[in-house]
Parts: sequence; structure tokens; C-alpha cells
Amino acid sequence: MKIKKITIFTILTLLFFIGCGDKEKIDGDMVSSDKSASEMPVFNLKTHDGKDLQIVVTKDGWQFKGYENKVILLNFFGTWCPPCKAEIPHLLNIREKLKKDFEIISVDVGKRDGSLNTQEELISFIKEFNVNYPIVTGEENRKLFGSVMELNPNGSIPFMILFNKKGQYVRYYIGMKPEEMLFSDISQAINIK
Repeated sequence: MKIKKITIFTILTLLFFIGCGDKEKIDGDMVSSDKSASEMPVFNLKTHDGKDLQIVVTKDGWQFKGYENKVILLNFFGTWCPPCKAEIPHLLNIREKLKKDFEIISVDVGKRDGSLNTQEELISFIKEFNVNYPIVTGEENRKLFGSVMELNPNGSIPFMILFNKKGQYVRYYIGMKPEEMLFSDISQAINIK
């Protein structure tokens, strides 16, 4: 009985830190820095509350329309993913402390079976976890997730990418990370001139 409990605890701990993988469900082309300006992607996203959010990828960085001059944490998550749910209170704490210079944009990767969450399902999730940052939803999310697969070839979630105020890539995270580490990295990105 004791071995069974230790085994279950070990598996849950590993899942917690490495994230939920489901690479067969999400694919797409890579965002390449050697593409011409006309080939650089534009992602036209919709937030959970129906607002437009556009991300334009350029050679100089990623432009998050409406979130200029903010450090951005692009957070790919699933409503079914235990580590994704567990990290929400930590993300909310960081956002509250740094809200003047920082924003989280969460990207719903859809259900485990590959289908998309309905608007009602996503709003129910947002209410249950008291999420107060924008969550984008819809088919365009798949292209966005696919565009960063070079950083995350297994398609694991949670998966986060940190951008500085100029939209330049800082670093990425696969799996749930300690709040203190994220806070430190985001604070440093805010202070980079």
C-alpha cells in the first residue's frame, strides 16, 4: 500500500513539474526569423470576452496590439491540465504585484481530445479560477501554438514565453515554475532598458 502511494505521488509530482503533453493534437509552421516581412505571421485572436487581440511577429520582436510597452507572458494552457490550473493563483499574484508594466495573455489550446472549448465552458473556467487576465480562444490559437513549437517540440503545457517591453523574446518555460522564479524573471524584464 505504501509503495502504491509513493508511486502515485511520484507520478503526480512529475506531471506537475513537466506539464501535460499532447503533441498529436496541435501542429503548425514555425515562426522563423529569416522570413521576409511579407511572410511574417499575424495572429488575429479573440479574447474570452469577444475583444480582438492581434499579435504581429516582426524581425524586431512580437507586437501585442493594445499591450504596448508591457512585459508579456504568453501562457499556453488547457482547462483540463492539472499543472495549468495549479499555476493560476501564482500568475494572479505576480500580475497583481506588477500590473503597471506586465500582462499575461493566456492561450487556450482546447480540450484534450483536440476540440475547442465553447465560450460557455471557458467563461465557467474563468469564474471558477478567478482569472482576471485575457484568455484568447478559437482556431487561430492552434496556429499560434504551432508557430512556437521549436521551443516546445513535445507540445507540453503549461508552456510560457516571456517577452520584454519591446516584444523581444526573453525566455521560455515548460511545466509549472515556482512563483518566485517567474516574479524574478519578469521583474528583470521590466527593468531592461
